[in-house]
Amino acid sequence: MEHLEIEFKMLLEEKIFKKILLDYQNQIKDSYEQTNYYLFHPLLAKNRYTLRIREKKGRFELTLKRPAEIGTNELNIDIDKDIKEAIFNHQEVENEIFDILKEKGIYIKDLVCGYYLKTIRHDIILPEGVLSLDENDYNQHHDYEIEFEVNDYHQGILAFQTLLQPYHLKYERNCASKTRRMLSTL
Repeated sequence: MEHLEIEFKMLLEEKIFKKILLDYQNQIKDSYEQTNYYLFHPLLAKNRYTLRIREKKGRFELTLKRPAEIGTNELNIDIDKDIKEAIFNHQEVENEIFDILKEKGIYIKDLVCGYYLKTIRHDIILPEGVLSLDENDYNQHHDYEIEFEVNDYHQGILAFQTLLQPYHLKYERNCASKTRRMLSTL
């Protein structure tokens, strides 16, 4: 399923992260651990694409993110553990994502695998969108992040800024993505 992802995100200090988590504890809809397995290729970077497999609650999802005018076009396909292992072992897999990648000259056999990031995520449903508080571990690094995913950019940014005010935080632009942060530690 493809959708437009519009999100605002910032890195937080641990103290602020825990304060926000405490303030919203009664509104947490779901808390869970997820692992993002990243797949790399020079042409993915050149096209500003991100390719990952996310494991969450015993399920797997293959995701291709591509730049859009506002936000990111995100194509998600549910896969099973066998398909995940086939991808990691550079075995041919047929689906819409790999059809798109082949058109760009990107083939499973050439993907670099083996890098991952674990997140403990807390989701809070608000009228304007989904607020996620993430505690991330990757390559001996640990960080805290707040993400706000919305359907409308203008309403979303106003709501995000309002949400941050009590914590004396100011949103200017999105922090580096989880993928970029993980890559910077290699």
